[in-house]
Amino acid sequence: MFTLIFLLTLHCLAADTPSDTQKQKRPLVVAHRGGSKLAPENTLEAFSNSIALGADAVELDVHLSKDGVPVVIHDPVLDKTTDGFGLVENHTLLELKKLDAGVRFKGTRGPRKQGIEIQRIPSLDEVLQRIKGKANLQLEIKVRQDGTRYPGIERKVLEALRNYTMVKDTVLLSFDFPTLRAVKELDPDLTTCALIGTRYLNTMLPRGVPAIAEELTNLRVEYVGIDERKVSSGLLEALRTRGLRVGVWTVNDEVRMRFFIQQGVDFITTDRPDLLKRLVEELTP
Repeated sequence: MFTLIFLLTLHCLAADTPSDTQKQKRPLVVAHRGGSKLAPENTLEAFSNSIALGADAVELDVHLSKDGVPVVIHDPVLDKTTDGFGLVENHTLLELKKLDAGVRFKGTRGPRKQGIEIQRIPSLDEVLQRIKGKANLQLEIKVRQDGTRYPGIERKVLEALRNYTMVKDTVLLSFDFPTLRAVKELDPDLTTCALIGTRYLNTMLPRGVPAIAEELTNLRVEYVGIDERKVSSGLLEALRTRGLRVGVWTVNDEVRMRFFIQQGVDFITTDRPDLLKRLVEELTP
């Protein structure tokens, strides 16, 4: 009788213990613009900080300078984040390098302290050199202020990734679907991610979630990144059924972070990689 009870107890314990396949999926921690609540966005300081915090990947944005150099900055205009004015594309790299890219930062670092150097707009090459071998990359190719594509930007970005042997460590993102198609034509093996938000979903939702899943599948992307305010269980299920991996952006609230970790998304993009990293380690041991 004792032996029987002992064996039954072991069976119950084994049933209550999650197998490897049942364990909570661990999403990638992606530092949005390098973690823009912790350091000036899209700067070498931000990327170094997110790497030190243990982010799985850094996310950044690329425009072209007047002389055709891929530069890392989010907006097509300079006054949002720097002490300059006008369009990025109307300034050479040398002119862009004279600007302070941290002057408008109001995050947790506080005012610039003595000894902290002025942050400049980095070229893509500078960022790749800084992060190579330390973190993966999510690179968003931006469009010009009028919504048109920069001529040749996809090829220039791909050349830089190849020069630093970072093609396999990179996911290339865009809201602009023609950009994603152009990238796949240049290199079918480069991993891509379609970004979708309010504008796209307001247009497509009347056609139904299956139509969204079909269009994104036809783009031949591997990932879809969704505005976290627009995520629904139906959309997640439709995309996953098509074999697409799904991430969310930009999640800065702890409650929402916990929710998406529990939903088993593939990546979470955040301005607070420090907070997200702690929660991921707590919830997905």
